[in-house]
Amino acid sequence: MTIVIPLLVLCGLGAAIGLLLALADKKLAVETNPLIDEVNDILPAGNCANCGYAGCGQYAEAVVENPDVRADLCTPGGNECAQKIAALTGKKAAEIKPVKAVARCKGCPETNCTTKYIYQGLNDCVAASNLFAGEKGCEFGCLGLGNCERACPFGAIVMGDLNVPEVIEDKCVGCGLCVTACPRNIMTIVPDLAVSVIRCQNRQKGGQTKKVCNVGCIGCRLCVKACPHDAMKVVDNLCEIDYDKCQFCEDAPCLQVTCKPGVIEPGYGAPIKALTGKDPEMVREAEEKAEDAVKAAKADAPKEEKKETAETEA
Repeated sequence: MTIVIPLLVLCGLGAAIGLLLALADKKLAVETNPLIDEVNDILPAGNCANCGYAGCGQYAEAVVENPDVRADLCTPGGNECAQKIAALTGKKAAEIKPVKAVARCKGCPETNCTTKYIYQGLNDCVAASNLFAGEKGCEFGCLGLGNCERACPFGAIVMGDLNVPEVIEDKCVGCGLCVTACPRNIMTIVPDLAVSVIRCQNRQKGGQTKKVCNVGCIGCRLCVKACPHDAMKVVDNLCEIDYDKCQFCEDAPCLQVTCKPGVIEPGYGAPIKALTGKDPEMVREAEEKAEDAVKAAKADAPKEEKKETAETEA
Protein backbone atom coordinates (compact mmCIF):
# COMPACT_ATOMS: atom_id res chain seq x y z
CA MET A 1 0.00 0.00 0.00
CA THR A 2 2.88 2.34 0.76
CA ILE A 3 4.13 1.91 -2.82
CA VAL A 4 0.75 2.25 -4.56
CA ILE A 5 -0.08 5.70 -3.19
CA PRO A 6 3.18 7.36 -4.45
CA LEU A 7 2.67 5.71 -7.85
CA LEU A 8 -0.87 7.07 -8.09
CA VAL A 9 0.35 10.52 -7.10
CA LEU A 10 3.09 10.43 -9.76
CA CYS A 11 0.64 9.23 -12.45
CA GLY A 12 -1.82 11.98 -11.52
CA LEU A 13 0.94 14.58 -11.52
CA GLY A 14 2.14 13.38 -14.93
CA ALA A 15 -1.36 13.51 -16.38
CA ALA A 16 -1.88 17.03 -15.02
CA ILE A 17 1.42 18.29 -16.45
CA GLY A 18 0.62 16.67 -19.79
CA LEU A 19 -2.76 18.37 -19.89
CA LEU A 20 -1.20 21.73 -19.04
CA LEU A 21 1.38 21.32 -21.80
CA ALA A 22 -1.32 20.42 -24.33
CA LEU A 23 -3.33 23.52 -23.38
CA ALA A 24 -0.21 25.70 -23.53
CA ASP A 25 0.66 24.33 -26.98
CA LYS A 26 -2.73 25.37 -28.31
CA LYS A 27 -2.84 28.69 -26.49
CA LEU A 28 0.74 29.76 -27.29
CA ALA A 29 0.98 28.25 -30.78
CA VAL A 30 2.52 30.56 -33.38
CA GLU A 31 0.79 30.48 -36.74
CA THR A 32 3.19 30.06 -39.67
CA ASN A 33 2.63 30.71 -43.32
CA PRO A 34 2.04 27.32 -45.01
CA LEU A 35 3.81 28.72 -48.07
CA ILE A 36 7.09 28.60 -46.13
CA ASP A 37 6.83 24.81 -45.86
CA GLU A 38 6.05 24.53 -49.59
CA VAL A 39 9.13 26.57 -50.51
CA ASN A 40 11.28 24.62 -48.03
CA ASP A 41 10.20 21.34 -49.68
CA ILE A 42 11.41 22.66 -53.07
CA LEU A 43 14.88 23.58 -51.79
CA PRO A 44 17.62 20.89 -51.98
CA ALA A 45 18.06 20.74 -48.17
CA GLY A 46 21.84 21.10 -48.34
CA ASN A 47 21.91 23.96 -45.81
CA CYS A 48 24.99 25.29 -47.60
CA ALA A 49 24.29 28.98 -46.78
CA ASN A 50 25.19 29.94 -50.36
CA CYS A 51 22.05 32.08 -50.43
CA GLY A 52 23.30 34.15 -47.50
CA TYR A 53 21.06 32.53 -44.91
CA ALA A 54 21.98 29.96 -42.27
CA GLY A 55 19.96 27.17 -43.88
CA CYS A 56 17.21 26.28 -46.30
CA GLY A 57 14.50 26.88 -43.69
CA GLN A 58 15.70 30.41 -43.00
CA TYR A 59 15.86 31.22 -46.72
CA ALA A 60 12.37 29.78 -47.27
CA GLU A 61 11.00 32.02 -44.53
CA ALA A 62 12.83 35.08 -45.83
CA VAL A 63 11.82 34.65 -49.48
CA VAL A 64 8.16 34.23 -48.49
CA GLU A 65 7.93 36.96 -45.85
CA ASN A 66 10.34 39.58 -47.25
CA PRO A 67 9.46 41.05 -50.67
CA ASP A 68 13.05 42.22 -51.15
CA VAL A 69 14.56 38.70 -50.99
CA ARG A 70 15.05 37.28 -54.49
CA ALA A 71 13.71 33.89 -55.54
CA ASP A 72 16.90 32.95 -57.41
CA LEU A 73 19.43 32.83 -54.56
CA CYS A 74 19.66 29.03 -54.35
CA THR A 75 22.50 28.08 -56.67
CA PRO A 76 22.39 24.33 -55.87
CA GLY A 77 18.67 24.22 -56.73
CA GLY A 78 19.29 25.73 -60.15
CA ASN A 79 16.82 27.31 -62.54
CA GLU A 80 14.06 24.77 -61.93
CA CYS A 81 14.07 25.47 -58.20
CA ALA A 82 14.18 29.25 -58.74
CA GLN A 83 11.24 29.20 -61.15
CA LYS A 84 9.12 27.14 -58.74
CA ILE A 85 9.87 29.51 -55.86
CA ALA A 86 9.10 32.50 -58.07
CA ALA A 87 5.75 30.97 -59.05
CA LEU A 88 4.81 30.36 -55.42
CA THR A 89 5.90 33.78 -54.16
CA GLY A 90 4.82 35.85 -57.14
CA LYS A 91 8.35 37.07 -57.81
CA LYS A 92 10.61 37.01 -60.85
CA ALA A 93 13.68 34.78 -60.97
CA ALA A 94 16.77 35.55 -63.01
CA GLU A 95 18.56 32.73 -64.81
CA ILE A 96 20.99 30.83 -62.61
CA LYS A 97 24.14 29.82 -64.44
CA PRO A 98 25.17 26.33 -63.29
CA VAL A 99 28.58 26.07 -61.63
CA LYS A 100 30.74 23.29 -60.24
CA ALA A 101 33.75 22.90 -57.97
CA VAL A 102 37.32 22.28 -59.10
CA ALA A 103 40.43 21.41 -57.09
CA ARG A 104 43.37 23.67 -57.97
CA CYS A 105 46.04 21.12 -57.12
CA LYS A 106 47.17 17.82 -58.62
CA GLY A 107 50.32 17.10 -56.63
CA CYS A 108 50.97 14.68 -53.80
CA PRO A 109 54.13 13.95 -51.77
CA GLU A 110 54.48 10.42 -53.16
CA THR A 111 54.73 11.36 -56.85
CA ASN A 112 54.66 15.04 -57.70
CA CYS A 113 55.63 17.08 -54.67
CA THR A 114 58.46 17.14 -52.13
CA THR A 115 57.87 16.52 -48.43
CA LYS A 116 59.23 18.52 -45.47
CA TYR A 117 58.24 16.04 -42.76
CA ILE A 118 55.72 13.26 -42.06
CA TYR A 119 52.53 14.62 -40.50
CA GLN A 120 50.97 12.36 -37.86
CA GLY A 121 48.53 14.74 -36.19
CA LEU A 122 44.78 15.28 -36.39
CA ASN A 123 43.03 14.28 -39.59
CA ASP A 124 42.20 17.90 -40.30
CA CYS A 125 43.56 20.25 -42.95
CA VAL A 126 43.43 23.31 -40.68
CA ALA A 127 45.45 21.54 -37.98
CA ALA A 128 48.03 20.35 -40.52
CA SER A 129 48.28 23.81 -42.08
CA ASN A 130 49.04 25.34 -38.68
CA LEU A 131 51.99 22.99 -38.16
CA PHE A 132 54.84 24.54 -40.19
CA ALA A 133 52.40 25.15 -43.09
CA GLY A 134 51.83 21.44 -43.66
CA GLU A 135 54.08 18.56 -44.66
CA LYS A 136 54.29 19.42 -48.36
CA GLY A 137 57.23 21.27 -49.82
CA CYS A 138 54.67 23.34 -51.73
CA GLU A 139 52.96 25.52 -49.14
CA PHE A 140 50.15 26.31 -51.58
CA GLY A 141 49.18 22.69 -52.29
CA CYS A 142 46.41 20.43 -51.05
CA LEU A 143 47.01 18.91 -47.62
CA GLY A 144 44.98 15.84 -48.55
CA LEU A 145 43.13 15.32 -45.25
CA GLY A 146 39.64 15.63 -46.70
CA ASN A 147 38.03 18.67 -45.07
CA CYS A 148 36.36 19.42 -48.41
CA GLU A 149 35.08 15.85 -48.73
CA ARG A 150 33.52 15.92 -45.27
CA ALA A 151 31.99 19.35 -45.85
CA CYS A 152 30.11 18.34 -49.00
CA PRO A 153 26.48 17.44 -48.16
CA PHE A 154 25.90 15.95 -51.60
CA GLY A 155 28.75 13.41 -51.62
CA ALA A 156 30.28 15.07 -54.68
CA ILE A 157 33.93 15.01 -53.51
CA VAL A 158 36.19 12.03 -52.91
CA MET A 159 39.89 11.91 -52.14
CA GLY A 160 41.51 10.34 -55.19
CA ASP A 161 44.46 7.99 -55.64
CA LEU A 162 46.87 10.94 -55.51
CA ASN A 163 45.32 12.09 -52.22
CA VAL A 164 43.84 15.22 -53.78
CA PRO A 165 40.10 15.96 -54.14
CA GLU A 166 38.21 14.65 -57.14
CA VAL A 167 34.83 16.19 -57.96
CA ILE A 168 32.02 13.90 -59.13
CA GLU A 169 30.46 15.99 -61.88
CA ASP A 170 26.96 14.51 -61.72
CA LYS A 171 26.67 15.14 -57.97
CA CYS A 172 28.26 18.59 -57.66
CA VAL A 173 25.76 21.46 -57.45
CA GLY A 174 28.25 24.28 -56.86
CA CYS A 175 27.15 25.06 -53.29
CA GLY A 176 30.65 26.24 -52.33
CA LEU A 177 30.89 24.51 -48.94
CA CYS A 178 34.11 22.83 -50.04
CA VAL A 179 35.58 26.25 -50.83
CA THR A 180 34.80 27.46 -47.31
CA ALA A 181 36.19 24.30 -45.70
CA CYS A 182 39.61 24.45 -47.40
CA PRO A 183 42.27 26.50 -45.52
CA ARG A 184 44.44 26.66 -48.65
CA ASN A 185 41.77 27.93 -51.09
CA ILE A 186 42.40 24.86 -53.24
CA MET A 187 38.73 24.44 -54.08
CA THR A 188 37.15 26.97 -56.40
CA ILE A 189 33.89 27.37 -58.28
CA VAL A 190 33.87 27.55 -62.09
CA PRO A 191 31.09 27.77 -64.70
CA ASP A 192 29.56 24.51 -65.86
CA LEU A 193 30.52 25.57 -69.41
CA ALA A 194 34.19 26.09 -68.54
CA VAL A 195 36.32 24.77 -71.40
CA SER A 196 39.48 24.70 -69.31
CA VAL A 197 40.47 24.90 -65.64
CA ILE A 198 43.70 25.70 -63.79
CA ARG A 199 44.90 22.89 -61.53
CA CYS A 200 47.49 24.81 -59.51
CA GLN A 201 47.57 27.37 -56.73
CA ASN A 202 51.33 27.94 -56.35
CA ARG A 203 52.23 31.63 -56.72
CA GLN A 204 56.00 31.28 -56.42
CA LYS A 205 58.28 32.00 -59.34
CA GLY A 206 58.81 29.21 -61.84
CA GLY A 207 62.20 28.15 -60.51
CA GLN A 208 60.99 27.93 -56.92
CA THR A 209 57.86 26.04 -57.96
CA LYS A 210 59.87 23.41 -59.87
CA LYS A 211 61.96 22.73 -56.76
CA VAL A 212 58.94 21.60 -54.76
CA CYS A 213 56.47 20.34 -57.39
CA ASN A 214 56.79 19.02 -60.93
CA VAL A 215 53.14 19.68 -61.85
CA GLY A 216 52.96 23.33 -60.72
CA CYS A 217 52.45 26.43 -62.88
CA ILE A 218 55.75 28.07 -63.88
CA GLY A 219 54.16 31.22 -65.37
CA CYS A 220 55.42 30.56 -68.91
CA ARG A 221 52.48 32.52 -70.45
CA LEU A 222 52.01 30.13 -73.39
CA CYS A 223 48.32 29.87 -72.53
CA VAL A 224 48.03 33.67 -72.36
CA LYS A 225 49.38 33.98 -75.88
CA ALA A 226 47.09 31.24 -77.17
CA CYS A 227 43.84 32.83 -75.92
CA PRO A 228 42.30 35.10 -78.61
CA HIS A 229 39.92 36.75 -76.14
CA ASP A 230 42.37 37.94 -73.47
CA ALA A 231 40.71 35.63 -70.92
CA MET A 232 43.98 34.05 -69.76
CA LYS A 233 46.41 36.03 -67.65
CA VAL A 234 49.28 35.45 -65.23
CA VAL A 235 48.79 37.06 -61.83
CA ASP A 236 51.51 36.68 -59.19
CA ASN A 237 53.29 34.00 -61.26
CA LEU A 238 50.11 31.90 -61.60
CA CYS A 239 47.92 31.46 -64.66
CA GLU A 240 44.28 32.45 -64.13
CA ILE A 241 41.16 32.36 -66.30
CA ASP A 242 38.74 35.28 -66.44
CA TYR A 243 35.49 33.43 -67.16
CA ASP A 244 33.68 36.71 -67.76
CA LYS A 245 35.88 37.21 -70.82
CA CYS A 246 36.09 33.55 -71.83
CA GLN A 247 34.05 32.72 -74.95
CA PHE A 248 34.13 28.96 -74.29
CA CYS A 249 35.66 28.35 -77.73
CA GLU A 250 34.75 25.13 -79.54
CA ASP A 251 38.32 24.63 -80.74
CA ALA A 252 39.69 25.35 -77.22
CA PRO A 253 43.04 26.95 -78.15
CA CYS A 254 44.03 27.07 -74.47
CA LEU A 255 43.94 23.27 -74.37
CA GLN A 256 46.03 22.93 -77.53
CA VAL A 257 48.99 24.60 -75.85
CA THR A 258 51.73 22.25 -74.68
CA CYS A 259 51.63 23.07 -70.99
CA LYS A 260 54.71 21.25 -69.68
CA PRO A 261 53.50 20.82 -66.07
CA GLY A 262 50.00 19.97 -67.31
CA VAL A 263 48.39 22.70 -65.23
CA ILE A 264 45.66 23.50 -67.78
CA GLU A 265 43.13 20.69 -68.01
CA PRO A 266 39.77 20.26 -69.78
CA GLY A 267 36.84 21.72 -67.86
CA TYR A 268 33.28 20.50 -67.59
CA GLY A 269 32.36 22.17 -70.88
CA ALA A 270 35.42 21.08 -72.86
CA PRO A 271 34.77 19.93 -76.45
CA ILE A 272 34.77 16.21 -77.24
CA LYS A 273 38.10 16.39 -79.04
CA ALA A 274 39.81 17.84 -75.97
CA LEU A 275 38.36 15.15 -73.71
CA THR A 276 38.82 12.09 -75.95
CA GLY A 277 41.42 13.13 -78.49
CA LYS A 278 38.89 12.35 -81.27
CA ASP A 279 37.53 14.82 -83.80
CA PRO A 280 33.75 15.09 -83.25
CA GLU A 281 33.16 15.30 -87.03
CA MET A 282 35.01 12.03 -87.58
CA VAL A 283 33.09 10.45 -84.71
CA ARG A 284 29.78 11.49 -86.30
CA GLU A 285 30.83 10.13 -89.72
CA ALA A 286 31.83 6.81 -88.17
CA GLU A 287 28.50 6.57 -86.33
CA GLU A 288 26.57 7.35 -89.53
CA LYS A 289 28.47 4.67 -91.47
CA ALA A 290 27.75 2.16 -88.71
CA GLU A 291 24.03 3.01 -88.81
CA ASP A 292 23.95 2.69 -92.62
CA ALA A 293 25.61 -0.71 -92.40
CA VAL A 294 22.99 -1.92 -89.89
CA LYS A 295 20.13 -0.66 -92.08
CA ALA A 296 21.62 -2.34 -95.16
CA ALA A 297 21.98 -5.63 -93.27
CA LYS A 298 18.34 -5.48 -92.16
CA ALA A 299 17.20 -4.73 -95.73
CA ASP A 300 19.18 -7.68 -97.17
CA ALA A 301 17.94 -10.15 -94.53
CA PRO A 302 14.53 -10.90 -96.18
CA LYS A 303 16.18 -11.41 -99.59
CA GLU A 304 18.61 -13.93 -98.13
CA GLU A 305 15.76 -15.80 -96.43
CA LYS A 306 13.78 -16.04 -99.73
CA LYS A 307 16.89 -17.27 -101.55
CA GLU A 308 17.54 -19.97 -98.93
CA THR A 309 13.86 -21.08 -99.07
CA ALA A 310 13.95 -21.34 -102.87
CA GLU A 311 17.15 -23.41 -102.78
CA THR A 312 15.63 -25.73 -100.19
CA GLU A 313 12.47 -26.30 -102.28
CA ALA A 314 14.53 -26.99 -105.41
